[in-house]
Amino acid sequence: MLVLVLLLLALILQGEPAIVSHPEPTQQYLSRARTLIHDTVRNEPDAAHQKRLALTAEDLTAAANFALLRKKLEGHAACIIEARRLSLTASVRLPIGAPTLFLNVRLIADDGEPQAKIKRLKLGWLSMPSPIIGWLMQGALHYTPLARFSQVGEQLVRDIHIRDGRLEVNLNWNRNVLAEAEGMITDLADKERLLIYHDKLSEVVGQANLKRFVRLGTLMQPLFALAKERSTSNNDPIAENRALIMVLGAYVNGKRLALGLPDTADPVRRGVLLNRRVDTAQHFMGSATLAMAGHSTLVDMIGLAKEMNDTHDGSGFSFIDLAADQAGALFGKTAVRSEEKARKLQDSLSQSSEESQFMPTLKDLPENLAPMEFADRFKDIHSSEFQAMKAQIQQRILDRPLYR
Repeated sequence: MLVLVLLLLALILQGEPAIVSHPEPTQQYLSRARTLIHDTVRNEPDAAHQKRLALTAEDLTAAANFALLRKKLEGHAACIIEARRLSLTASVRLPIGAPTLFLNVRLIADDGEPQAKIKRLKLGWLSMPSPIIGWLMQGALHYTPLARFSQVGEQLVRDIHIRDGRLEVNLNWNRNVLAEAEGMITDLADKERLLIYHDKLSEVVGQANLKRFVRLGTLMQPLFALAKERSTSNNDPIAENRALIMVLGAYVNGKRLALGLPDTADPVRRGVLLNRRVDTAQHFMGSATLAMAGHSTLVDMIGLAKEMNDTHDGSGFSFIDLAADQAGALFGKTAVRSEEKARKLQDSLSQSSEESQFMPTLKDLPENLAPMEFADRFKDIHSSEFQAMKAQIQQRILDRPLYR
């Protein structure tokens, strides 16, 4: 058995890649994958009809390379379609040290009836005939994590053909199946957006002229300028704002987004200021991210509970932190409330880095209130004095130009 395994490895693994990697950027594959998702799923015709999806060799090359990136594999793939034959070649470097070894894969499929079939699969020097390929594919699609995709695919795909230099996929346009398929691939579009804003933020904070601390408005302006530009082309301002706020909120609070891609280096770490304070920026962006998901009431509860806890643990009650939570919650809700509100936010913040657009001055608000001092001035959180202070803060926030 050991000899057979070693022989098999010797046949499959090679010292040189069958295809050399090209320096195409990751975003090229992400953008093309998103276009395929949009064209396939979003433009729904009547449920009773079928739909034909024609994929070019470039489409398939982008999809294959995107799959390698998602799995954090070092390699490259390329597809060629000539007349009624499709050829896919991929080389993946094994994640081990010396010696350098590659798994080279070549797949050839020809058109036929009732649909196209794989004629040849070659792993290194090992070439497999059609019957063995069928058994391997059946096992992979039914007894691995690919099973879920296989089940949806069997309901969605009627047949596949290779014609006129394209891979034609005829689909059963069933809304229930489409809903499940869309749920499985929505994650890809979200990852694309997150990566784009992650890269833009890295570019902004990586500027050599920036100091150790940077204003929140200074970061928002170029990011929302990008969101405005992208929303013009894809007509999805809510999704763009959501991705932007998730990336910026994570950065401000010192957290790392798990994008699942190999080339997402962490941005240069700088302190972010709002009203000249780091903690105010953290409260603001943290609440914006939470409220954006529809949990504005939870923001109020968490913020108030934290401040009441701080009253007794030494740092004291802070109306400044409470105000930052409320302002951030309103900002997050406004950013995704409607397409009109989302675009208005983009227009305003892309033109100016002035933070007074969305955040009032808070330095005159009471903070660091010990339990006795808080009780003397505001009694408790249900008192008219406390409610009056909350109403005053809320009005200050609502008076900002962005919310008028």
